[in-house]
Amino acid sequence: MTIMLAKTYAALKAAGVSDAQAQAAVEELGNLSDHYDGLTQAMHEMHSGIKTELTGIRADFKGELDGVKSEVAGVKSEVANVRSEIAYMRGRFDVLIWAVGINAAATIAILGVLLRH
Repeated sequence: MTIMLAKTYAALKAAGVSDAQAQAAVEELGNLSDHYDGLTQAMHEMHSGIKTELTGIRADFKGELDGVKSEVAGVKSEVANVRSEIAYMRGRFDVLIWAVGINAAATIAILGVLLRH
């Protein structure tokens, strides 16, 4: 920064500015430069902090998402088990209906034979 301020001082002197005014302007620019450097540093620190926070949030979100995925997989497994049980029960009811139908047909046939005589 000192070289740039020296060049600014030289440019002001070449433009006909008095020595006191050129020196005051260069000092003011130096203060602004220091202030700018401080703001730049603070901005870099904020950027770093935000980046760290976002990385943590991303990791937390990924962990939560993985947990939800695991729960969904468990629910899907349970749904598959329930569907399997329903299919099993449906098959059992079909057999029961056939058995009742055959029993009813046999009973009617026996009654028909018995009532003919």
